[in-house]
Amino acid sequence: MATRKEAKRKSLLQVLTLLVIAAVVVAVVVLAQSWLRNQPDPEPEDTAIEVSVGEQTKEVYPYMIAEPGVEPAENEVPTIEVADEDNVLISLPEHVYDHDWTAVIIYDEPGANDQILHGPYEAEEITVPVTAEPVEEDGETPRLMVVEIQSVMIGTNDAGEQTPYTTVWSVATQHA
Repeated sequence: MATRKEAKRKSLLQVLTLLVIAAVVVAVVVLAQSWLRNQPDPEPEDTAIEVSVGEQTKEVYPYMIAEPGVEPAENEVPTIEVADEDNVLISLPEHVYDHDWTAVIIYDEPGANDQILHGPYEAEEITVPVTAEPVEEDGETPRLMVVEIQSVMIGTNDAGEQTPYTTVWSVATQHA
């Protein structure tokens, strides 16, 4: 049978073991969070947004990336098929919605166009109806043509320096 002294020692050893394990867990969590926070965001050209209509989903990379004072190159605008009753859902990665971003919504009737400004963490996604309310009485129903997401991101230029880039993702609609 264990003596009282041995039982006390065993209890103390168990408490110390638990404290060491807890300290190791806390240290790992703190280091992991620090490492994740210090990871650089992807370059603007490597950042995709997700565009969904019903079961259809596309990853969309920037249409245009503009460095101040440099003529930007434009890429091809992807197209997604829509029906009048659909909504287009655009989901952004955190390194885009963690600062200001803008949605530009363009219909075939200019009076229905819209621009929506978002502050940091205000929205992670936006839902855009394929049809809008008619602009004037007895007018035609405006149909969505293009949605653009605009954001300023930090990237690395040709000289290896960090610089701001105006980044624009664009998706056109094709009406079924």
